[in-house]
Amino acid sequence: MAYSNDKPVHVSTYVRYRFGRWESVREHWRSYPGQLSLF
Repeated sequence: MAYSNDKPVHVSTYVRYRFGRWESVREHWRSYPGQLSLF
């Protein structure tokens, strides 16, 4: 059963290590996790 929620989620600025280097992720809004159903 897919979990559906239309509320956007605020993501604060942070730094992460990916693909062998550090990168800065800007503040942004994204859709609520769990919206997509892969099966």
